[in-house]
Amino acid sequence: MTASTQFKYLFIHVMKTGGTSFADVIDANFPLEHRYPGAVMQGETNPLKKMEAYLFVPGIVAEVNAHPDRYRIVAGHVPYATRELLEQRYVTMTVLREPVSRTVSYLKHCRRYHTEHMDKPLEAIYEDDWFHASFIANYQTKLFAMTARESLAEIRYGDYEPRLPPRSELGDSEEVSPELKSLTARGNGRFCMECFAASTGVIELDDQRFTRAKENLATTDVVGVTEDYGNFLQTLVERYDWQVDSMSHRHAGGDEDISDELRRRIVSDNEMDTELYHYARSLAHRAAPTYN
Repeated sequence: MTASTQFKYLFIHVMKTGGTSFADVIDANFPLEHRYPGAVMQGETNPLKKMEAYLFVPGIVAEVNAHPDRYRIVAGHVPYATRELLEQRYVTMTVLREPVSRTVSYLKHCRRYHTEHMDKPLEAIYEDDWFHASFIANYQTKLFAMTARESLAEIRYGDYEPRLPPRSELGDSEEVSPELKSLTARGNGRFCMECFAASTGVIELDDQRFTRAKENLATTDVVGVTEDYGNFLQTLVERYDWQVDSMSHRHAGGDEDISDELRRRIVSDNEMDTELYHYARSLAHRAAPTYN
């Protein structure tokens, strides 16, 4: 374990940017008892609890702040604003991805794992309004534009009956009520993500929000892009003494053959993400920050 013990780290894992591969690097640099959520997930078999540990900002913040000396690295699918909710100083890291590639990868993920999307063409999944608003349209910008209060809020996007209750009314996830079981009939993908993921779907972007997203990205200590993943890892090696045996990662590449029309729609719906991505590329090679 060679990562510098001078710092603690927060990895903002943007969905479908190659962050799953980064888990191997984290494992090589930190013992299990110092990793969140790894330390709290030892032996856990309940998939809902696993998702909650990686997605649910209120729970993550409560656990990490309650044990300030336990975790040297915290990772999750969380907004940037999680940083200010944590009481201690964390070196913050993230990886962004070119929006067309990220979106196609996300659509393929939906088709593979969500019962409501299985066997559907990517174009049909793209039309799913809840997923489009929550995880497709300028999703990366929304993560960096959200406020701390919005990151904690359980505001639901869209009209749906019956409504999903707040997490506090869901119980301990061991026994799911018949009422909650009925909600899964609309699809396991939406049910699980709506239970725990920050409510990105309700965020309406404008110029002010985009400026905030850029400012927050600029204050992220280590910024990488999927297409230059090796540089992201090399920065951790050179700046923080991380151990990285290989610069390869499990990102499969390849967009799959998608129609020109779908490609145009993704580009049109992700203009802010495209600009933010190019800004991330410019940040990826900057000098190391100075810490007081």
